[in-house]
Amino acid sequence: MLRRRIYAPLAYPPVRNIAVIPIVHSDCPVLSSRFPLVWLRRQNGTFAFVAVRALRDDQRCQPPGARAVLPLILHAYPFMFDPEQPIRSATRRMLDDVFADQPTDVGAAITTLNGKLGRATTMRLRLLDQIASEYDVTQAVTDALAEHDLLEAWPLTFTIEGQAVGIPDLFVIRPSAFDHAVPGRLTEQFGMGCAQMLALHRISLFCAGPLLAAAKLFLKPSAPPTPEPAPHQDKTANAAEMVPS
Repeated sequence: MLRRRIYAPLAYPPVRNIAVIPIVHSDCPVLSSRFPLVWLRRQNGTFAFVAVRALRDDQRCQPPGARAVLPLILHAYPFMFDPEQPIRSATRRMLDDVFADQPTDVGAAITTLNGKLGRATTMRLRLLDQIASEYDVTQAVTDALAEHDLLEAWPLTFTIEGQAVGIPDLFVIRPSAFDHAVPGRLTEQFGMGCAQMLALHRISLFCAGPLLAAAKLFLKPSAPPTPEPAPHQDKTANAAEMVPS
């Protein structure tokens, strides 16, 4: 373990390329101006609050100005929660065994020579602690919206250059839901975290346009190379050569 080092999150391929990533309510102020913040229906029918960073798992499909904007869970990488367990304060923390293919520095040791956790390790594990502390509220708001049927499907699938591109099973809050008493009650119950989710979710939907533009640019066929111009012929010189001396 002493020889193992960790690097900046963007040094790792999963951080750069993943298109849809779970988030918590404190992510909203940072992410809402860059990505749609919506709900993804899981295979078991429940919902997760997520950020949509691109229309496919490829960094080149992300808007260039947003590629370095990360949610908390990616700032904590390569440390992560056990994917087989629900996120709780007691959920086991793990180190993803992945190669940093684009390091920008020498990295940081996971542990010191004394066997204690290094500073970078401690900081990233604290981020996981923060996520765990906010997850219950984030999921409770999500579950309440679903229980009261306040979510509706949000199709984010397009045909670009003959290819179907997009993210299925996304949901947003129905516009009519804000005339309902439930959002107000949820805000009273869960406070600022809930208010951020509900308000910034609506604003973030305008970020779908840049996602589509980035995908179109990525999938646009490469232009054929421009043929080189023919060598310039100096007609005056040639004419002079034809004049008899």
